[in-house]
Amino acid sequence: MSDGRFSFPACVIAGKRRLDVDDLLMLRKHAFSDGIRTEEDVHLLLAIHRACDSSCTEWDCYLVESIAAYAVHGQKPRGWLDEANAEWLIATLSVNGVVATSLELEILLHALDIASSAPECLSAFMLDQMRLGLNRNAGSAYSLSRPNSHPGVDIDDLHYLWRVLRSACDNGRLTLSPRERDVLVAIDAMAEPRVHHAGWNALADTLQLRLATPHPGPRAPWLRASPDALLDSAHQAA
Repeated sequence: MSDGRFSFPACVIAGKRRLDVDDLLMLRKHAFSDGIRTEEDVHLLLAIHRACDSSCTEWDCYLVESIAAYAVHGQKPRGWLDEANAEWLIATLSVNGVVATSLELEILLHALDIASSAPECLSAFMLDQMRLGLNRNAGSAYSLSRPNSHPGVDIDDLHYLWRVLRSACDNGRLTLSPRERDVLVAIDAMAEPRVHHAGWNALADTLQLRLATPHPGPRAPWLRASPDALLDSAHQAA
């Protein structure tokens, strides 16, 4: 695919209106008989997926599980994510700090689920997707997948939050890096406490988020971008 064209069987599958089980079986037999083993395999799988309008549940599961497994178990170090692999995942699945589709967001979440540990750059990035989602003009996957347009943190947001920060919990205590804390402070500031879920307010009080000041260190590019710039980038990626 180095010249921008698909080889067989990708050329037969790419561009279909809907990816079905037969397409998945063909691809696994002829293109990925040994599974997803290289970064090129990942980019090919994503290119096929992005070239089609919709996909079946089996395809979606294969996409999520295969790419997450490659990121965590197919690269060194095995079983966990170092900063280089986490940054590769972020770069592969986002444009200027925005994850544009719910499946690509799920790949990142699943990688966090199966990794024994992950660097703060990934968890902070995932928390920032939540911040973008609460900004209804951000055009991110998180925003589009929220079941409602509630302006504050709700129960579904809390479930996402705990999924991202699972590894930060030690004997019931949540330990945050300055970068993660910065994002949570920004999320809290997006609405008045009365608008947020009671569970979020309890967390904010425990972590003293409303007394916190932003960490003075350098911020990642995706934290420096404005929501309007991110919206334009997401539309260009689509």
